[in-house]
Amino acid sequence: MAVDSPSVRERQLARELRQLRSAQPLHGKDVAAHLGWSASKVSRIETGRIGISPEDLDLLLALYDVPDDQATYLRRLAPSARPRGWWDAYADTLSSGYANLIRLEAGSGALRCYGALVPHALLQTPEYVRQVILSTWERPSQAEIDRRMQVCRRRQDVLEATTGDGPMQFSAVLDESVLRRGAAAPGQGDGATILRAQLDWFATVAVRPNVTIQVLPFDAGLPPVTAGSFSVLESRATGAPDVVYLENKTRVFFIDAEAEVHRYTQAFELLSSMALDPEQSLELIGDIAATL
Repeated sequence: MAVDSPSVRERQLARELRQLRSAQPLHGKDVAAHLGWSASKVSRIETGRIGISPEDLDLLLALYDVPDDQATYLRRLAPSARPRGWWDAYADTLSSGYANLIRLEAGSGALRCYGALVPHALLQTPEYVRQVILSTWERPSQAEIDRRMQVCRRRQDVLEATTGDGPMQFSAVLDESVLRRGAAAPGQGDGATILRAQLDWFATVAVRPNVTIQVLPFDAGLPPVTAGSFSVLESRATGAPDVVYLENKTRVFFIDAEAEVHRYTQAFELLSSMALDPEQSLELIGDIAATL
C-alpha cells in the first residue's frame, strides 16, 4: 500500500480547497476580501506553495460551509498533521521554494527530467555540486557551501530509499553538452577531472533498476524545448504527472496546471524518443570519459 507522504497530502488539500472555492462559486479575490487576506495568499495556499495553519483552514471550511465529515478529513491533510521530514532541520536556511521542491520530490513516485546545461541535482557528484555552488557572481561562505552540499546529498536519498515505498523511479535525458562542458567554476580546479568523475558516476548509477539515463546527441537536432532544463514529478497517490518545476540559481518555479503539466510530459516523451537508448547513451558517456 502506498504511504501517503506529507507533500502528497499537502497537494491533495490544495486541490480540495480549489474545488471547494470553485463550487461556491467564488474567485480568489472574493475569498481574500471575505477573510481579510491578500489574493496572493489564497493563490499560494491553493497551489501548495505555502502550508495553511489550522486557524486559516477553519476559516475556509466555514466560508465554504463544508460538512463535518469532509471538514475532519481535510483537517487531517493539513501540514500541522504531517510528520517532520529531514528538511525541517534546515528550515531556517532553505528558501520556501527550495523546501517545497524537496518535499515534493520526497513525496513523488517518479521524476522525469531534461538537463540542458548540467545534470539534475539528484545525479551530481559531491564535487560537481560544489562547483555548481561556486559558479556564481558572489562566492558563498564555506559554511554555506558545506550546508548546501549536505542538503543536496540528503536530497539524493530518494534514489536509494530502502523503506516505505522504495526508491523513486528516475528518468533523465541529458543534452550532449552536459557530457562535454568542463565542470569547474572559474579558477576552482581541473574541470576535465571533475567531469570525468561525474561521467563515471553516471555509469555507476545507471545500473540501478530505478534509474534510466539517456543522452540527446548533437546530431538529433533541436530539442522541443528551448528554455532549458525542467523536471516532471509523478504523484505516488495517482501514478500520474501532477507538477513541473524549473530550478535556477535564485528561484524555483512550480507549474501545476493540468494542461501545462501535460505539455511538459509530452516534451519529455519526445526528448526521450529523440535521445539515444540507455545502452547507447552509456557507450557515448564512456567514450567521452575515455578522452578526458
